[in-house]
Amino acid sequence: MNPSVLNKDHMTFFDKAMKGQRSQMLSAMADAVSECRTASDTAAQLSETGEVALLRLVEIWCGINATPSGIVLEGTEVQILADVLAQIYAYLTLHSLQSPVGMAIYVELNYMMCELMQGEWFE
Repeated sequence: MNPSVLNKDHMTFFDKAMKGQRSQMLSAMADAVSECRTASDTAAQLSETGEVALLRLVEIWCGINATPSGIVLEGTEVQILADVLAQIYAYLTLHSLQSPVGMAIYVELNYMMCELMQGEWFE
């Protein structure tokens, strides 16, 4: 093995994977925010899966939100879902998560957005 290889950044592959996951997740999340706003306008109701997902999204939002103040959630469940998704999307657009935990969040959010877009969160 060439000794100069040891001086190379061994996190290159992780960084590329993070960038790809982040890009994919942000694209899916933009569509999901729009979908939630439409569902809110049509007075849709969350399914049981949607309610569990909303709780998990609030948990994620509280975990990544850097501000120490509490969050206020007002409106119907679907309005709250749309607001929480929009807040997470806005935050992640401006702040990149650069850790294995961040990768897990990106993957989980991407999976959740796919479920939402398939209509599994609404009755």
